Amino acid sequence: MFIGPDGGVITKKVGYAPPAQFTPVMEEALKKETKFQETLAKLKKMPDDVTLNREIAILYIKREQLEKALLISKKIPDDVKLNNGIALAYLGQKQLEKALPFSKKVIKNDTKNTSGLLPALHIQLGVAYGNQIQGKAEDVAAEKAKIAEMHFQKIIDTYPKTDENEQAQLYLGVIYSISKQYDKSIEVLEKLANHTTDERMKLNAEANLKRVKELAAEAENKTDN
Repeated sequence: MFIGPDGGVITKKVGYAPPAQFTPVMEEALKKETKFQETLAKLKKMPDDVTLNREIAILYIKREQLEKALLISKKIPDDVKLNNGIALAYLGQKQLEKALPFSKKVIKNDTKNTSGLLPALHIQLGVAYGNQIQGKAEDVAAEKAKIAEMHFQKIIDTYPKTDENEQAQLYLGVIYSISKQYDKSIEVLEKLANHTTDERMKLNAEANLKRVKELAAEAENKTDN
C-alpha cells in the first residue's frame, strides 16, 4: 500500500511482488501523487473553481479520505458527480442511511441521466436495500424489498440500453424470490435467460431460475399438506 504525506491511500498492491513487477507499481503511485499535489496547488490558487473542487473531492474519495471530500461537498452541495461519488463510497461501507441524502440529490438534479451515472447508482441502492431484507421483521423486510424492486425496475424501464439493465433483471428476479414472490421471479428470470446474449449472465439466470422453481415447489407442497 502506498500512502501519501496526508495519509491518503495512493494505491494498493496485494501480495508479494518481485522487483520487476513492483517498480512499475511504485512509479505509477508516484505519478498519481504528483498529479494530486499539482491539482491541489491549483485549487489553493483558485479555491472557488467548481471543476477543481470536484476533481480534488473525488480524488479524496479514491484516497479513502471521505471526510475531506465531505468538507468540499459543502461548497458545491448540488454537484451531481461528487454527490454520486460520496453516495457510492457510503454504500461501499454498507452505510445506506448516510448514502441516501447524497443519492437523492443525484437523482433529483440529474433527472435525464445526463451524467450517465444513474443506472449504476440505482443498482447499488437496490443491492443495499436487498441486503437488508433477511433477518428483519416481516413488515420491515417487505418494505425493504419493495424499495429494492423499485430501483431495479427503474433501470429496466428507463435505461433499457445500458450495461446495468440485464444486471437489474437478474437482481429483480432474486429479490422477488427472497420475498417469496416466486411467480414474478420465474417470469423475470426466464425472460432474461431466453433473451440475454451474455453467456455468463445466461448461466446465472438459469441457476437462479432452477433454485426459484425448487423453492416454489416446496412452498406449494407445504400448502397442500
